[in-house]
Order: sequence, then C-alpha cells, then structure tokens
Amino acid sequence: MPLEHPAASEQTDTERTERILAAARELLLAWGYKRVTVDEIARRARIGKGTVYLHWKTKDLLFTELLRREFQEVLEAVTARIQQDPAAALPGRLVREVFLQQTHNPLARAIHAGDSEVLGALATPASGMPVAQELGFHTLLARLIDVWREHGLLTDVASAADQIYLIDTVLTGFITGGIAVPPREDFSLEHRADLLGHTIKAALEPSASPPEATLRAAAPHILTALAAARSTLAEVGSRLASR
Repeated sequence: MPLEHPAASEQTDTERTERILAAARELLLAWGYKRVTVDEIARRARIGKGTVYLHWKTKDLLFTELLRREFQEVLEAVTARIQQDPAAALPGRLVREVFLQQTHNPLARAIHAGDSEVLGALATPASGMPVAQELGFHTLLARLIDVWREHGLLTDVASAADQIYLIDTVLTGFITGGIAVPPREDFSLEHRADLLGHTIKAALEPSASPPEATLRAAAPHILTALAAARSTLAEVGSRLASR
C-alpha cells in the first residue's frame, strides 16, 4: 500500500484545521459559546469528533485559537494600511482603522467588547483578565502610546496612563454603541469611524499637523510595535498547539 506523501498529509491537516475553525466561528456567532459543542462543530465541518480533538484537546483551546486568529487579522489589516500610508500611524487614524476592522469582524468586535453572550467563559479567561487584555491589546496600546509621545504625535498634557485609558474606553464605547439614543439609518459605519478619529485627534494630538518627516520617522516604530503584538499572538498559538 503506497504511503501518503508528507506534503499532502500536511495540506490535509491544514485544510481540516481551517474547516474546524470556520465551523466553530459560524456556530459561536450564531449560538454563543455556551450552546456550541464539539459534536456540533464536527458535524458542521463534516469530520469526526475525534479529529477535532486531534487538533485541540478541549473546546476552550479550540476557541482560544479562533480568538487569537481574529485579533491577528485586525493587526495585519492595520499594518497593511500604515505600510501604504505613513499618516495612518497617527493616533486618530490608527484608532479609526482598528474600529473599522473590529466592526467589520463581528467576532473581533465581541472580543474587544468582552461580549459574554457570544464569548461565554472565554470573555474572562482563567487569568481573570478580559480576553482583549489576554490577547495583548493593552500591551500593544501602551507601546503605541510610547512611540506617539516620543515623536510628538501626542500632547504631554495628560500622562501616558491617562491616554491609554482614554483611547481604550472611547474605542470600546464606539464599538459597543450608545444606549440612550436610538440608532439612525443614516449613521453609517464610516461616519461613526470619522467621529471616533476626530475625537481621538481633538483630545490627544497636537493642534498643528506633524511634518511628513516626523510621520515617516514614527511609522517604522509603530509597525515594529504591531509586529511585536503579532509575534506574541503567534507564541500564544504555539503554546496552544503544544498542550
């Protein structure tokens, strides 16, 4: 009997992994974490339940990997935007892009909002930290604040800690939406993103636009911070795979 070529076997494993994660994502968004079972994921992915457990030993590990990938996609999109245009590294512009990416991605939005209806127990991992913090959002934001302040892209009126808090809470508020004002049909996603960008710019950026040379000097450091965050997420994935 001919042996299966290793490359073909790896490709099959990769395809199965993607099918499992796609099925888990669909069910998580449709039903929420509590109702989703490994049995249902296997049925949706059209594979045996045992195959799911070959890739992830527990349901929690499977969904943690899914959340890690979702946050990774957001970081990759923001990175690509800055590579195209260094001005996208400005605080208001970058936060606006994060908002758009997370709003277009309902699971990424649930991660940042700590949506327990969707995420269930995943909203607060065993560490006790919110899942967005567990995935490194706070660390990334602190690094970005340092770079922005170093290059004069943020004012020094408030402390770095205050600026981290302001960006986090304002971004979270825009993602979760208001509760006192009914939604308007003409309140488009782009309009909300513009309002967020203007809010961050008015609150934290200097009144004068920075020289292009400053933006070009700061952008590589912003990209380095984003790369470090992606590297941290990759390490999380490696640890999950070895459990």
